[in-house]
Amino acid sequence: MLANLDMPDLPPPPPDLCDASLFLDFDGTLVELAPHPDAVEVTQGLLARLDRLAAALPGRVAIVSGRSLAQLDAMLGDGGRRIAMAGSHGAERRVPGDPHAASEPPAALARAADALAAAAERLGLVFERKTFGAALHYRQRPDAEAEARQVAAAVAQTHALVLQHGKMMVEVRERGSKGEAVHALLEGAAMAGTRPLFFGDDVTDEDGFAAAAERGGAGVLVGASRDTAARFGLAGPAALLDWLDRAMDGMEHA
Repeated sequence: MLANLDMPDLPPPPPDLCDASLFLDFDGTLVELAPHPDAVEVTQGLLARLDRLAAALPGRVAIVSGRSLAQLDAMLGDGGRRIAMAGSHGAERRVPGDPHAASEPPAALARAADALAAAAERLGLVFERKTFGAALHYRQRPDAEAEARQVAAAVAQTHALVLQHGKMMVEVRERGSKGEAVHALLEGAAMAGTRPLFFGDDVTDEDGFAAAAERGGAGVLVGASRDTAARFGLAGPAALLDWLDRAMDGMEHA
């Protein structure tokens, strides 16, 4: 349930962080948002942190993103292979050492993506094609928001797909949710019985926050305060990276 609260700063990592599993959204959470999806910056510092997290919490770190596994792998390289991954809003999943689990994209998705691509060209929007979805980004044309949403809603209805709103974008995608991905990953041997913390910035992360709370953990909103199911908050990606550094320092010196 959403609560209209001023989000407190996340406190310093508690001594029992070793009992936690971390679920991290990507865009707007681990990396700053960019005008174009391909323009996000993945720094060597971020890759080093992911390696350090993988060593400190083996099998208990996951990136849960609306991007596909192929997109994430292209940006993270081998670093993404050392942690669990859930892409395409949970439609794809992979844990270290095992092949990812994914169904085949429905045939209707290709037709839906073509329709959105044509709309993007007509409206001057950024089009993003994903493995299990397609999106219209109107960050550079906020005046086109209403029409972009209307077009996407019609395409989703026509092809029996899910309509997903996000920050300055709207997406049509295969069914799945970040919350379902959290529950599924928590059933694995490495995460079983741990306390999940889900870090995310967008409304697409709300079911991840709710799933973490259902399993005895909490959501952490990264970014500006808003109505949310998260219990804690951090100012932005830089604050999250600082928190992760402090968390790992605390574990290493415990």
